[in-house]
Amino acid sequence: MNYREDLEIKLQKVTLAIQEVVDDIHKTDPEKQRIISKLIEFKEAIISKGIELNIELEAA
Repeated sequence: MNYREDLEIKLQKVTLAIQEVVDDIHKTDPEKQRIISKLIEFKEAIISKGIELNIELEAA
């Protein structure tokens, strides 16, 4: 697996994790917002790393 594929897989996993948090009926809205905020930070870090390495990532 190359670096681009690795970043794309991580991006997909973060996107799926965000959706799981949104769909979780057992978490309160403040909990969801806190978790989603952290996941978005991670997603932005992945995208930044792709830009830094001149890797065009497929949109997840």
